[in-house]
Amino acid sequence: MKKIKFLIILLPLLSGCYNYRELNDLGITTAISIDYEENFKIKAQVINPVKQQDATSSGEPTFVNFDSEGKSIQEALRRIILESPRQLYGSQLQLLILSEEVANNHLEEVLDFCLRDPEFRSEFKVLIAKNDESLNGIAIQTLLENLSSSNIFESLETQEKKEGVSLSITLNDLTNMYLNPYLEMTIPSMIVEGDIKEGEDENNITSTVSKARVMIDTTGIFKDKKLVGYLSISESKALNLIKGELSDTIITLDIKDGYIAFEPNRLNTKTEVDIKKNKVKITIEGFSIINEVTSKIDLKSTKEIDKLEKELNNYIKKTINDSFNNIRNNYNTDVFGFQDLYYKTDA
Repeated sequence: MKKIKFLIILLPLLSGCYNYRELNDLGITTAISIDYEENFKIKAQVINPVKQQDATSSGEPTFVNFDSEGKSIQEALRRIILESPRQLYGSQLQLLILSEEVANNHLEEVLDFCLRDPEFRSEFKVLIAKNDESLNGIAIQTLLENLSSSNIFESLETQEKKEGVSLSITLNDLTNMYLNPYLEMTIPSMIVEGDIKEGEDENNITSTVSKARVMIDTTGIFKDKKLVGYLSISESKALNLIKGELSDTIITLDIKDGYIAFEPNRLNTKTEVDIKKNKVKITIEGFSIINEVTSKIDLKSTKEIDKLEKELNNYIKKTINDSFNNIRNNYNTDVFGFQDLYYKTDA
């Protein structure tokens, strides 16, 4: 009898999930852009619940964008249910796009909201929109991906692996940089090329040339939690190389009467600090493929290959030195992480 009473007491505790919700009640959100002008202004991309293939074949959009605003980010997002029959669900979020105003003056509120919300993953990518049009980039219809958020996400990751212009960062990465007093923040940027209104139209995916498209741009850099500017392409690559985050890129050098296109790969960067001499030593090792040659040069000659290797090494060294000096002189910010390296070495 005691066993029966014990089982009866346990049964109410085995009734299932306390926060269970039907999937049909949720709006799966893949991207959010945030601006601020007296209130927070939100644009959220929600997947069309119709199967993607069915939506495409029937002419329906594969995603829907909702706009809202509020005194707080939570209020703005919640107000979307005034026009959407589904509550936004952020566990599948791929992108968070910030305006320059938000990146400069309201980043703390954004991080606080995202870290407190249990439905938000911390592995979504963060970008800065370089102008107002770029904030609407998630509304553009894209050819190769059904969702514009997926198109931006894949472009960001592909250029990082194959070109190295902008290093993608997650919410976790951004939070670590924001909270670490020895690190300055860096965030990749994006722009929109073309007519944004035409890009939002479904005819944008019926042409072989898009009337508007999102482009991944260079790295935005910060000083004391304020956005101070954007690097050039060569400076962005040099920054990523110094930080050991550049794995593959293309370098084209004028050699003799033509040019040679090099593809450095399998790059490895080692950074050491000599506190007594107050110096930082950077050692870069790797390999390079010669992808294209218009110069009249004998690639079978060991001497010529040695000369090319020296030319490439000198170019990389000069680019790193020039980029370091430009960033230091123009922005006076340690986005290279040297201060953090000094702190860890001294500790």
